[in-house]
Amino acid sequence: MKTIFIYLDHGLGVSYFFETGLLEKLLNQDLRLVFLLQKAELERKKSEISHPNVVFESMREDETLKYQKSYYAGIQELFEYVRRTVASPKIPLTYVNTRQRNKEFEAKGRRKLVLKLLRPLISTLRHTKLGRTLFRKLQASLFTPNIYPDLFDKYKPSLIISCAAGWRLDQYLLREAKQRNIRTATTIIGWDNPGSAGLPGADMDYVNVWSKTHEWEIAEGVDWNRKNIYIGGMPLYDRYLNKTWLLPREEYFSQHHLDPDKKLISFAATALSATPNLPTIKILADIVNNQELNQPVQLLVRLHPTHFKSDPAYKEEADQIFELVEQCQNVHIVEPKEAPEGLERYSGEDFPEKASMLEYSDILVTIYSTMVVEGALHDTPCINTVIPNENGWKNKFWVPMEEIPSWPTPVRIDGFNAGKRVTSKHELIQALNEYLDNPALDKEGRRALAESEVTFLDGTATQRTAENLINIINLCS
Repeated sequence: MKTIFIYLDHGLGVSYFFETGLLEKLLNQDLRLVFLLQKAELERKKSEISHPNVVFESMREDETLKYQKSYYAGIQELFEYVRRTVASPKIPLTYVNTRQRNKEFEAKGRRKLVLKLLRPLISTLRHTKLGRTLFRKLQASLFTPNIYPDLFDKYKPSLIISCAAGWRLDQYLLREAKQRNIRTATTIIGWDNPGSAGLPGADMDYVNVWSKTHEWEIAEGVDWNRKNIYIGGMPLYDRYLNKTWLLPREEYFSQHHLDPDKKLISFAATALSATPNLPTIKILADIVNNQELNQPVQLLVRLHPTHFKSDPAYKEEADQIFELVEQCQNVHIVEPKEAPEGLERYSGEDFPEKASMLEYSDILVTIYSTMVVEGALHDTPCINTVIPNENGWKNKFWVPMEEIPSWPTPVRIDGFNAGKRVTSKHELIQALNEYLDNPALDKEGRRALAESEVTFLDGTATQRTAENLINIINLCS
């Protein structure tokens, strides 16, 4: 019996394996699966799942963080900065460029100078595959700890699967695995991960992606061997397509005190690391409150998980949104479900909520978030607002709205005519009225986007991903 380590440091990764049927399909292959989870998630899963071939171990985040913060921490941080800002110019570099600008903006004093001095190195690595390979090997040779030897000796795994590619703390486990000549794989859980995370943080062997676009980004952008790239779609989205998570409309509307006789406009907040959401929400609330549309409407605002992080600016925006909603009769709010035991909230803890919102919304409004793709799976008309906001975040890096349409995922959305882009309140009102009057508008574009980005719209992504992982496991001795 082969043993597989599966490292899941993100809620979406946990849902990817435990809420899709993927776990059961792997267990049918006579495998022992050792899941490495955060402490709080570890105890919950131990209480939920009892199977002779499923083992739960700690991912040892305390030990890895201690190593990261105490062993040549400054040097490690610079290596990570370079890694996350490097990719081949064969793919759009918008995400890594933005990260570089962000870090340089927020750096102070001597550190700002050091980051600027690294610009020639970053530029060189972007333009030479050999340089990128040597950089990864140097980072691994300098910063591979000895945190998991007892687990390797105890279980003798044939393969390590992570829901990242060494982009986070998983890099230390993956490097230890490579030292032991154990093969590694990753499953892509985020739509923009292949083009936004920089180089892998360890030498990786295999990857399961959503689409041919992902395949291109990860092969051309970060030098992945194409023969080791498998396209499996997104297993979690099978349950959107099969309506597994859908609540009855009456129940959902009652839950949020919505009027079943009014059209529903939903706003899905985007990641706050880019730009504030509050200005757009204020405009939408004003339109709804003043009844400026052709039909009676109500607004449901879904906050982003980052609204609940410790950053004071993000918390302040969340508080201001709550205050705004309290003052508006036809504006309601929904929070991403609180994660257990203090874990960070994430967009996958409440799939029934999201599925129902997307299904019953007459129009989805957002700022080019992943929800555009999820909305397309429900054939929900979508408007992307990039109305200029002069203020941004105070004393923090932010991206002006007018830059966002040039990012790779927005370019793909607009390229398929999968929704409308608006740059003013007048355009927003016009777009809302057009979709209210004709919900079938841009239907073909939504379908084309979903087919391109998710690949399998027949509910078979879980089965295909399981087959891909089993094929990978069979290649590992």
